[in-house]
Amino acid sequence: MKPLARYFSMTSVIRLGFGLAALVAPVIAAAADSCAADARGPSPDSASRLSDYPTFCSIPSAPTDVRGAAAFKAEVVATRMAGARLVRSTAPDTFSVAGTEAFAAGARADAAPPPPITTPSQSDTAAFVKASRARATPPARPH
Repeated sequence: MKPLARYFSMTSVIRLGFGLAALVAPVIAAAADSCAADARGPSPDSASRLSDYPTFCSIPSAPTDVRGAAAFKAEVVATRMAGARLVRSTAPDTFSVAGTEAFAAGARADAAPPPPITTPSQSDTAAFVKASRARATPPARPH
């Protein structure tokens, strides 16, 4: 019925787990020792062994000045509430187009009239042309 049951018993799985843990433990201990050595700085005899590749010890620790999940949630809730207020204040029922004539009449009464249009005199025009010609410089001649 169960032909593979004798190969995969619970005791063999537990033995396999302990065996793997026993094999990996020295590697983890050596990595921890090398990280502690990296924290103290390189020794003179290990300077020749330094390579250009980063190690797991060069991974920085997790930052501590990051806001938590509750602060992120509060900011998201505040943003969504502001969005809901904006939608509520700009709903189609909040605007009316009644009373436009009274508004236009009030705006016309408050507005200052534009200055009257004046035509420049002949002497003003001649003086402007003379000053412009005196300021103008001809373009350079091509060589």
